[in-house]
Amino acid sequence: MSDEESYWVRADLSRNEDEAAMQRRSLLRLPLPTAFLASIVNILISDFGFARSQEENRPVLADGEEIPMWSYGLIEYLMSQDLSWADVLEIGTGSSTIFLAKRVKTVTAVETDADWAKKLKDRQLENVESVLIERDALSKTLGGMERGFDIICIDPAGSRLECAKAVSRLLKPGGFIILDNSEWYPNTANYLRSLDLIEIDMFDFRALRHYRTTTSLFLHPEFRPRPRDKRMPAVPIGGRGIPAHGWD
Repeated sequence: MSDEESYWVRADLSRNEDEAAMQRRSLLRLPLPTAFLASIVNILISDFGFARSQEENRPVLADGEEIPMWSYGLIEYLMSQDLSWADVLEIGTGSSTIFLAKRVKTVTAVETDADWAKKLKDRQLENVESVLIERDALSKTLGGMERGFDIICIDPAGSRLECAKAVSRLLKPGGFIILDNSEWYPNTANYLRSLDLIEIDMFDFRALRHYRTTTSLFLHPEFRPRPRDKRMPAVPIGGRGIPAHGWD
């Protein structure tokens, strides 16, 4: 390593170790908890693409892949799953549509904002059908739908409770519902639980926001995960993957 590089050094070094470290031109002496905190922040800023998201003003991972503004934990879970079998009803579109379209069979993307609907159509995604509905007619129109779906995403600019009541009957056995910002919609979450769906709350940070959020899964009792790779759970972003060993 060159003398121009910076180093994190534990503050409890022995005298000889400390003197050797001080020969470096650039040195940060940090208590171990502070050094660990710096590593944690680096995972969020770099590995999760939080800094890049801010710079580009759009939610992306470090490699530039567009992601939903859902909790990072849920995004990682979905990335670890084989969702190629799923037909999706998405109520409220955006970067989530792009993210899902890469992973599922079809997306029926319902939007109440004409500009957003046009932007989505301009992307010309082959497996995405964009549907524009007036906001005042959203729940009524959804209530008239008859086709079933494996995944239903509830994230509209409108009443999430009314949308949940309108579309929950469309969920196929073995599928699940995604409710974004579920901590803000306890009545909607309570309604979905009342349908004997299994609630899994994913608490985490998300792109473009400085506070943590909750995105919830509501699993049909017949849901079974289908891992994309043989290993499940997947090694998390910023995590340490190790081979199976004698304790496993």
